[in-house]
Amino acid sequence: MTDTDGFLTASLAHGSLQVDPDDPNPRPMIAVLDARPGQADVFRARIVELVREVRREPGCVTFTAYEARDVPGRFYLYEVYTDAAAFADHLRTDHVHRFISAIPTLSTGGPSSLVQLDEIPIDQP
Repeated sequence: MTDTDGFLTASLAHGSLQVDPDDPNPRPMIAVLDARPGQADVFRARIVELVREVRREPGCVTFTAYEARDVPGRFYLYEVYTDAAAFADHLRTDHVHRFISAIPTLSTGGPSSLVQLDEIPIDQP
């Protein structure tokens, strides 16, 4: 097993990527990833490639990438999947595996950079 394979396996097993596939609720999340020095352009291009692929997934509601205005090379990936099963399917795609495998070279982040979100219910008056 290569270092990349080990990183991919460890990342996919990380708690931030675990879901109950029977959860029918939408699965919003955000990842905050900082490019390694000198790697921002390459990382940005890799993110663009990932966004294009993920948006084709049937369970993807939205996938939008942002770069911080005040911190060049800091990227925010906002993702929403129809449900936990769609997110689980997302994690099994080749394009996600390629992206995760590139993270050690291009970014200081890791699987803990991804945060799954629960919307705060707002009662209407």
